[in-house]
Amino acid sequence: MRPSTITTCSIPIWKALESYGCDSQTLFEQVGLDTEKLHDPNARYPFASLQRLWKLATVTTRDPCFGLTVARFLHPTTLHALGYAWMASESLYDALERLTRYSKMITDAAEFRLGEASNSYRLVVCWRHQRGTDQAMDAAMGAILGMCRMSYGAELNPLRLTLQREPPPSLHRFEEVFRAPVQFSAAENALYLGKREVDTPLPTANAELARANERVITKYLAQFERGSVKLQVEAKLLERLPSGHTSQESIAKALHLSSRSLQRKLKEEGTTYKQLLEDTRRELAAQYVKESELSVGEITFLLGFSEPANFSRAFKRWTGVSPSAYRFL
Repeated sequence: MRPSTITTCSIPIWKALESYGCDSQTLFEQVGLDTEKLHDPNARYPFASLQRLWKLATVTTRDPCFGLTVARFLHPTTLHALGYAWMASESLYDALERLTRYSKMITDAAEFRLGEASNSYRLVVCWRHQRGTDQAMDAAMGAILGMCRMSYGAELNPLRLTLQREPPPSLHRFEEVFRAPVQFSAAENALYLGKREVDTPLPTANAELARANERVITKYLAQFERGSVKLQVEAKLLERLPSGHTSQESIAKALHLSSRSLQRKLKEEGTTYKQLLEDTRRELAAQYVKESELSVGEITFLLGFSEPANFSRAFKRWTGVSPSAYRFL
């Protein structure tokens, strides 16, 4: 399957071109992009066509830092449901983890990895198959920082930024946007953020809204990657956990598979049904327990456990502490 990017990510390119007085419609059509797809939030553009657009836009605007202008037009809806899940995240760490976990919804042409150092977190962005344009990477880094500032506050500054690209003529543009040291010709594209800022609880946190959008993301990914039974199982588990109808047989039937076929396909993807059920419950449990308004009984129901005691035992196995103790960590 050819690498692709969700069309909503092209709307900031369109708006940026217009800010330079360019005819966006003509430029999109010139590289073979159907502009009607911009009105379909679930449509995707081929990665190769988008890279042709980036090159044409950079030449037309005569701006080697065109990507930084594009990043200014970012809106949470640019990232579809992932944008809403980000804004509802408990912390920037929570948001960045969602980005790394669900990035394929936005594009399967790049990979996002979140690492930890002594005093910072490092988000690395790398191309999967073929290297994209410098402007596309500039826009990605600017957009990520823009989302962080929307959530945390405009005063947020990264510790530093490293980029593989050669230094552009207008270095001051990067200094104005990132307000941090920028290293060019680096080994990797990485944004470094302070631990204190990344771990701080966000005022926009809404765990219920974040979960609702995660269900939209998982459903989208399951449809996008129909070959991935793992993603389809995860989508069904999110949908069915509260009902308790989460046996391997019932999920297999919902996916029009026999239980044996489901087991075989999941093994080919390096996992098992039991592991997926466990992982899904564990991730949701940590989110639910942090919501003080949800009782242990309510969480037990939402995760499909038969008794609160069963849930509490499972939670202690996952985290090493009881739900009540975890809530105050």
